[in-house]
Amino acid sequence: MKKRGGWMGIGHTINYWNKTQPDKIAILSKEKSITYRDLYNDIQRFQYFLTDNLGKEKGKKVGILIGNEPEFIELFLAIVTLGWIAIPFDPKWCKKDVQHVLTVTRPDLLIRSTSFSQKIDYGNIPIISIDVMENVLYNESIVWEQHDEEMFYYGFTSGSTGTPKGFMRNHRSWLKSFLAAEEAFQYQMNDTIVAPGPLCHSLSLFAAIHTIHLGATFYVLPKFKRDEVIQLIHDEVGTVFYVVPTMLQAIVQENVVLNNAKPKILSSGAKLTKELRQKVKKYIPNSEIYEFYGASELSFVSYTDESILEKAPKSVGKPFPGVEIIIQKENGEIGEIEEIGEVIVNSDFLFSGYVGEQVATEQVLTNKGANIGDLGFIDKEGLLNVVGRKKNMMITGGLNVYPEEVESVIKELEEVEEAAVIGIDDDYWGQKMIAFIQFKNEASVEKVKDYCKKRLASYKCPKEYYIVQSFPYTSSGKIARSELKQALKGVSS
Repeated sequence: MKKRGGWMGIGHTINYWNKTQPDKIAILSKEKSITYRDLYNDIQRFQYFLTDNLGKEKGKKVGILIGNEPEFIELFLAIVTLGWIAIPFDPKWCKKDVQHVLTVTRPDLLIRSTSFSQKIDYGNIPIISIDVMENVLYNESIVWEQHDEEMFYYGFTSGSTGTPKGFMRNHRSWLKSFLAAEEAFQYQMNDTIVAPGPLCHSLSLFAAIHTIHLGATFYVLPKFKRDEVIQLIHDEVGTVFYVVPTMLQAIVQENVVLNNAKPKILSSGAKLTKELRQKVKKYIPNSEIYEFYGASELSFVSYTDESILEKAPKSVGKPFPGVEIIIQKENGEIGEIEEIGEVIVNSDFLFSGYVGEQVATEQVLTNKGANIGDLGFIDKEGLLNVVGRKKNMMITGGLNVYPEEVESVIKELEEVEEAAVIGIDDDYWGQKMIAFIQFKNEASVEKVKDYCKKRLASYKCPKEYYIVQSFPYTSSGKIARSELKQALKGVSS
């Protein structure tokens, strides 16, 4: 487990766990269990195949087109322990999204499983089935050496134009984040960690890889199903759950009381409402709830435990160990207590930049720290309060959505004169997307809905559509979104 000659990276503990606890379950699912010995051997097999096809030169890039299954985690670890870069693909991406990701990342190889249902042309990039790799016989061990400042992962989130925006991570940023999570949330190698969200998203992926690093057990669910998660809580199979508020909302809607279970619930993506938090405590009375604030670019920023929530329910908590937060006012000066400004973050957890976007990288990674445009203040208790976003980004179901992208798609229809999309607070979605449409002539809202489903990822489609005769505008000629929220009751749908 120790550093050798300064070389250390994600996955460097696996050989240690293979030697010290070979029979312990590393990855568990309904269909199979994988011990640390199995995991080590499977990674070696995958590495042998990868290096046999691409050579052993560092920095190769491999796209992962695999759903939520154990092989995703094994392949990811095989790639990054070679000193290569893993690029998870999202099955929700449309053809335009996939082509953009291929263009900016230029992967050397794509690995696919049958669970990945996306039917898209990937051009000339070779695609190999994970089934082929699982049957490979190998006769040599691969030396695992990565430097903690090397890139290992390109993740993608929606950018300001709606196009997936690639962020780069080096080994060090996650290794340091692992330590911060252990200190803040107090979980350990005896835990079984469950993150039922997509492994192609950084939240669940981080949870999975941290679990293996820690020598704990990770439970894989093909997708979030509330009945299965409730059963895992009831049976006390899972002890730590990484979730977003929509998952908790679905769980409490079942009205099942789980008196015996004592899970740690780690919620992110949007702030829990007071009502939802009360329902979680009602139905899982012995649960320990943490909320944490962060971003793909920032990793962990701040967190709340139940003692913080009692005295400051609107805050997003205290900084994680190793995180420094400052508030910058519009004039560039540092804000005093309770003065609102842009939230600037400094830590060892920060991303290394956007893929192929130097200008955007420099806008976020400033000489004062990382700034993603969130607005907030530090209160008298030293707790961070986030009051909004500088831009119009919405978080719905724990995923980032930019209204400009959705509006642009709606306005592609020739019947549409104008469109605006806003987010309103919602107990289930965090923010529910509402589309307002001004038609040129009589047209069907159903046509707009169908068009959105064809052109957008499912989570980007508005949940409600309203017809308006005209829009309110600001003095600068922009649609007054705040007035739309106030006028919701007066709009016909």
